[in-house]
Amino acid sequence: MTIHIVTDSTSDLTPELLEGLDITVVPLSVYFGDEEFLDRVDIDAPGFYKRLVESKHLPRTSQPSVEAFTDVYRRLTANGDEVVSVHISSNLSGTLNSAHNARQALEDAADRIHLFDGQSVSIGLGAVALAAARAANEGKSIDEVLAEAESVRKRTRVVALVGTLEYLQRGGRIGRAQSMLGSMLRIKPTVQIENGEVAPFERVRTYKRAVERLFQLVEEHRNAEAIYVGSAANDDEGAEFAERVRASFPDLPVEQITLGPVLGVYLGPEALGVGIVDKP
Repeated sequence: MTIHIVTDSTSDLTPELLEGLDITVVPLSVYFGDEEFLDRVDIDAPGFYKRLVESKHLPRTSQPSVEAFTDVYRRLTANGDEVVSVHISSNLSGTLNSAHNARQALEDAADRIHLFDGQSVSIGLGAVALAAARAANEGKSIDEVLAEAESVRKRTRVVALVGTLEYLQRGGRIGRAQSMLGSMLRIKPTVQIENGEVAPFERVRTYKRAVERLFQLVEEHRNAEAIYVGSAANDDEGAEFAERVRASFPDLPVEQITLGPVLGVYLGPEALGVGIVDKP
C-alpha cells in the first residue's frame, strides 16, 4: 500500500522541491474579471504580478471544485492506496471544505482519504506537505505520516512584510490584522499566521527597517532545521535576503520561492516573508 500526498497550489511548492516526492498539487483559481486562470497552470507568478499591477480592479480567488478533488482522490485510491490531503488553513479558504465534500462523495474510499488542515499558507503549508511526503517515502505508517505533519505544523512560524494592508483588506482576508489599519499609511506592516489566521506581528516605520526586523527574527531561531524565504514581484530582493540567511545559517537548507498568484492577490507585489521550521 502506498500513501500519496495531496496539497493545493497555495503551498507554493517549486518543481525543485516537488522533485522525487509523491505530491499531487490541486490548483485554486484566480479571476481577473470573468477570466479564470488556474494557479500556476494557466498563469505563472511573473505573469500574474504584471497583470496585478496593471489592473484597475483587484482580482479574486476561488477554491478548487469538489470535482477537481474527486478526480484526484479517485485516481490515487484506485489500487487501495491511501491519501493524506494537506491544505491551506480553513480560516483562510474553503479549499478544505471542497476536499471534505469530495471525500464524502467517494464512499468506498472515504476511510482511506485523510484530510489535514495545515493552518497556514504558502511556505508554512509547503513545509507541512513536504514533511508528510518525506515520511510517506520513508515507508512510515499513516498515523506516523499524520503525526509528522502535525509536528511540523506546530514548529513552523510564518511572518511576512506586506508593504501595504490594502490587498488583505480588499480581499477580505485581513483577520486580526484589522487592528493595524488605523496606522496603515504611516507604517510598513508585518503580519504572521497565527492559529490559521492573519494576525499582526509588528509595526515598523520604513520598508528597510521592516526587512531588517524580518532578518532579526530569523536570527532569533538558531534552533531552526529549515528556512524558507518567499517573495512576490520583488524576486531580486528575495534572493538577496535568502543569501543573507544562507550566510548566517550555512549548514541549513534555505529555499527561496516566489509567492504564487493566489497569495499575491492578498499580499500584493511587495511581499517578503519567511517560514521557519524549528527542530523538535
